[in-house]
Amino acid sequence: MDHPEPARPAEAPPTAAGSTADAVAWSRVLGDAGAEIAGPLTRVAARLEALLQAGRLEAHDAAPLREAVEEARAAAMATQQLARLAGGKLRQSHERVDLTTLLGEVLQQHAGVLAARGLNARAQLKPAEVLVDPSLLFGLLHTLLDWAGRGACAPIQLTLDHQAWPPHALLSCRFAHCPPDRVPDPAAPHPAPALDTLRWRVLQQTARAMGLRMDRADTASQTLLTIEFPRTVNAQGQGVSAVEPEPLPPAAMHASSTRPLAGASLLVIEPRRDRRMQVREAVQHLGLILDFAGSVEEARDFCHGGLPHTIAYAALVRGLRLDILKSEILTSVPDFPFIEIEEQGTVLEISDGAGRPIAKVGRDALARTLPAALVHELGKRLGG
Repeated sequence: MDHPEPARPAEAPPTAAGSTADAVAWSRVLGDAGAEIAGPLTRVAARLEALLQAGRLEAHDAAPLREAVEEARAAAMATQQLARLAGGKLRQSHERVDLTTLLGEVLQQHAGVLAARGLNARAQLKPAEVLVDPSLLFGLLHTLLDWAGRGACAPIQLTLDHQAWPPHALLSCRFAHCPPDRVPDPAAPHPAPALDTLRWRVLQQTARAMGLRMDRADTASQTLLTIEFPRTVNAQGQGVSAVEPEPLPPAAMHASSTRPLAGASLLVIEPRRDRRMQVREAVQHLGLILDFAGSVEEARDFCHGGLPHTIAYAALVRGLRLDILKSEILTSVPDFPFIEIEEQGTVLEISDGAGRPIAKVGRDALARTLPAALVHELGKRLGG
């Protein structure tokens, strides 16, 4: 099959004119805007859920409302992600990661969401290991499947292979965004502005932050996206292709050192607004992408759209529904970290993978215990 042409490199969104400080300031504005939008939408989602459970709203009436709210919440979160990615505050830990295995796990996590849209993803994956930041790669793959799943009208084809030269891993994602019988010439080069969503911008900026090379080519009916990994462990295991990441400017290095978990995502299950504010204040210096769920059901819906890096939950939401959610997540991500927030006390218990599988922190010393637990739990998983 002929490849769509012409290919185009990923473009950076325009930044505000002025100095680097201006760009950082606008990045903060975007992040604050996303947070302000996400908060009310989360409350609307919680209210819809309460009306459903009280029998005051029929499920068929609530479904389109919930879908619209979740789509708007996702856009608000994407705005926050863009702000962090463009702000130059990411601390990256380049490690050897099995790209094939991780992509397979992400595909499994998205299978249910794709099936609900009448889609599936077909994958041909050759073994490949790359040197990247694990958390950013995790986010990149989730965003890729989310973006393609919302733009495709037919099965998504994923291919992971190696270029002959330079010997870099090459991930290709091909899908039809318009049925071929609806356009005069399906193979003719043609822009697809409907695919230029906030998720696409997040995908662009994540690839840029990771030093990856990304090209997208659209025809009247199809899209082909390729992502090249310059730092690839070659098939013979003889080392890594010689492309080093550019050093961070001093200002960004300083910012990353004071925001040790910048770019990582935390979902907090907490139905009480005042307790949410307490959590927000405790972790505000860590640089996390923070989101809240008012119930276990809401958290489950959130996770179906893509897992955060960790979940903290108030002890009062413990029960069968939370146990089921934990089981579902741990089935696909065995080392996924959970942190339980006790209603009182100053306890700080770190998980050890054996007798103490869940970290616990006391609310009376949350400003000290929760950041310590997050740094430890995320550090184990992401190699920070």
